[in-house]
Amino acid sequence: MTATDLALAAYERAQEPKRLALIAGGHFDPYLDQFSLAEGAATEWFCEHLGDPLRRSSVVHRS
Repeated sequence: MTATDLALAAYERAQEPKRLALIAGGHFDPYLDQFSLAEGAATEWFCEHLGDPLRRSSVVHRS
């Protein structure tokens, strides 16, 4: 989370590809009332850029 004006200014300066998730509400709403939206946007980003751990064919377990 960041201040809206700073986020929008950074978004405008960023080059493509880019995506911005805006969630209406107050400071704690992304963690409480709007958590499903915030969690969905974060999960989508992590899966797209870091890979979906549920789809990995090989998992290495170390003791």
